[in-house]
Amino acid sequence: MIDKEILNLMACLKCKSELIDEGDYLKCSKCNIGYPIVDDIPHMLEESIFSLDEK
Repeated sequence: MIDKEILNLMACLKCKSELIDEGDYLKCSKCNIGYPIVDDIPHMLEESIFSLDEK
């Protein structure tokens, strides 16, 4: 789980919207994409992004 203060500073790479902590990943509800969280570190890299439509 990502600290709420840090999460409030983060934004989606594609649309700059707010991210939601879903446990295993951060979710952008506007783009419907996810950013994986590995060892409590969100992987905010273009190549790490996955579609939540496929999940």
